[in-house]
Amino acid sequence: MAKLRGEERWVKACIEATLPDAEVEQHDDGSKPGMHDLDLIRSGQRFGAVEITSAADPESIPLWKLINKGQRWIEPQLAGGWFVSLLPSARGKRVRAELPSLLAELERLGITEVSSRRRPLHPVAQQLDALGVVTAGQGGTEFPGSIYPTIHLPDEKSGGMVADAGDALASWFSDWLPEPDQADNLQKLARSAAPERHLFVIFPGFTTAPFSVADLLMRNGAPLPTVPPALPPEITHVWAISTWNSGDGFRWSPADGWSRFSKVFQVTDGD
Repeated sequence: MAKLRGEERWVKACIEATLPDAEVEQHDDGSKPGMHDLDLIRSGQRFGAVEITSAADPESIPLWKLINKGQRWIEPQLAGGWFVSLLPSARGKRVRAELPSLLAELERLGITEVSSRRRPLHPVAQQLDALGVVTAGQGGTEFPGSIYPTIHLPDEKSGGMVADAGDALASWFSDWLPEPDQADNLQKLARSAAPERHLFVIFPGFTTAPFSVADLLMRNGAPLPTVPPALPPEITHVWAISTWNSGDGFRWSPADGWSRFSKVFQVTDGD
């Protein structure tokens, strides 16, 4: 049987902490296509199916996987402490290969901050532009040689009005779930024939959702929605969680409406 993926272990731990009377077991063992990810078990009986997906910008996923391999990025030739934002279109392998030498050149020149809007008049600026670097800034660090890359978000996704109610999340679900890209997730849940069919949506930093939605999931104490989402018949419950350290998870069920759940930050291979 295939092992649970990292995001599956995380979701399993979050659901078990939220529903302490339920067991969460792997369903998709890779034995056949079209299987939902997890089963919910209570008193030895399956009562729910869970499918996990993400509201992610597909253009950014390959870059994110290449620059975030689960290990700290350390380059011995650098003093380090570089925070670098990259365009979603940047090529991860090229960034890995070329960025360290460009940052080393900035260190040699004594330049600690660069931006695509006001590049220094130096040949390295053109190379940074070609690499897809939007900003780079050097600060203090306990890890010499460290580079902290992230994906640059456009203004409409990184800032905006902070709402007094969380209804933007309910509206987003209502609009997003019928889109063609979600058809496979809906089909998997429908095939499960489980009484409860849960879609668990992870919102990464490069989510396709607007700021009004992302803000609710990364802001501590953000308000819950006051209206239910319009769910297709294949889904009975929805969960939403961001990959940020801050904020709560939000979930909706027919019995309880909207409620919060806590993120589980320490997940072991055995969870």
